[in-house]
Amino acid sequence: MRNRRLAVLMTVLALVAAACGGDRGEDTSTPSTTDAPSDTTEDTESDGDEPGPGDYGTLTDVCGPNEGGGTLPDLGDDELLGITEDSIEVGTVSDPGYEQRPGLNQEIFDAATAFVEWCNQAGGINGKTLTLNLHDAAILEYQPVVEEACRTDFALVGAGAVQDNLWPDVGAACGLIDIAGFSVTPQKAGFVGEDLIANRSVQAIPNASDQVGVGANRLLQEEFPEAAQATGFIYGDLQTLVTVYERYAEGWENAGHTVVHAEPYNSIAGESNWQPFVIGLQDDGVEFLNFVGEGQNLALLQRAMAEVGYSPEVTLQETNFYDEEYLAAAGDAADGTFIRSVLWPFFEADENPATQRYIDTVEAIDGKIATLGAQSTSAWLLFAQAVKECDLANELSRSCVLETAAAVSDWDAGGLHAPTNPSENVASECVVVLQVVEGEFTRWAPDDGYYCDEENVVDIGRTAE
Repeated sequence: MRNRRLAVLMTVLALVAAACGGDRGEDTSTPSTTDAPSDTTEDTESDGDEPGPGDYGTLTDVCGPNEGGGTLPDLGDDELLGITEDSIEVGTVSDPGYEQRPGLNQEIFDAATAFVEWCNQAGGINGKTLTLNLHDAAILEYQPVVEEACRTDFALVGAGAVQDNLWPDVGAACGLIDIAGFSVTPQKAGFVGEDLIANRSVQAIPNASDQVGVGANRLLQEEFPEAAQATGFIYGDLQTLVTVYERYAEGWENAGHTVVHAEPYNSIAGESNWQPFVIGLQDDGVEFLNFVGEGQNLALLQRAMAEVGYSPEVTLQETNFYDEEYLAAAGDAADGTFIRSVLWPFFEADENPATQRYIDTVEAIDGKIATLGAQSTSAWLLFAQAVKECDLANELSRSCVLETAAAVSDWDAGGLHAPTNPSENVASECVVVLQVVEGEFTRWAPDDGYYCDEENVVDIGRTAE
């Protein structure tokens, strides 16, 4: 199975870990719970003060007028491509133009547009205006659009695209730097402790290819003790989706699951009839299901299951399913589905200024609000912080921004998500678990904040081919 490796991707990554609620049999001698968005930076808003125009949650003056510095170092065109003393030209790559799935990950572009407009209105990054290039890879055009970015952009920021396995031979090879919205393949996402400078990419929310988050699995096993012994996977037949499935299967097995069913579906053309998949799941007695793909296809599978009155005891999905479009497509068939995320829930934005800021900025451009957009915004904030630090020191360059971002070991994007460690490229041990109830996303566990436990992340074997 493990000699089947990546070529192309049509979905997005799994975020990390999962949750445990105090009223669900929690072992309080081991886990810990973060009761509110963590403050992991020195810059904080004053208690009771309204946020400033350039503040983002607990991050103050992310964007604003020039505060000093601003003189560019004499390092040559490769290091200074796309920047002047007054501006920075940056790019974002995603796949919304794919003909078979229009709008795929549009939230990545919307997050980029919203952040740039908000930042420029606040004064830019240390007074430097951002210019944004949106590079639509449309799944099959990753190489040419990244080659285009190589000619124009100082950096790629907040990006997430299907064929990121090509990054080393295209983006890194031309000297680009990347503060990623998400990365999936081993070639792009890398491994724990890998040299981020050599890979020229830093993830604000790491997804190392030799780790799998299983916190939600552990919690759900406590609530539904028999279901994990009859685990099933339905996964896309593209090689990268096969790789994602293989990662999950190994990680879940390490966490006590027994896989009794695994079946691919047609990722590109889709399936005209999902009933055979339902029959296969039923025949093998699957009670704990994971669907590796995107919401539109899971919705079709769940509708087919509803038609015959079958539903696994547990369906656990990754953070990209926290999307209103999935709910609309699945209707009542989505009810009961669990979703894990390290991002603060949107429906609790009134408790978290960073989440509210994300929603407000995206709504200001009539964009799509979704977790991948918030995740992309985390990358923009990490980039902005690194740019400002380098610019104040009169050292703004690709190398300085990359090294500064790669040195951050405690990051929560001003409270937008649970703490992460970009510098070591390790997954977060904290998570919140959501459940669809009567057509709406709700908090399932923990009761407040995040559930954090070092055992929520398991190691798996390294395979980079």
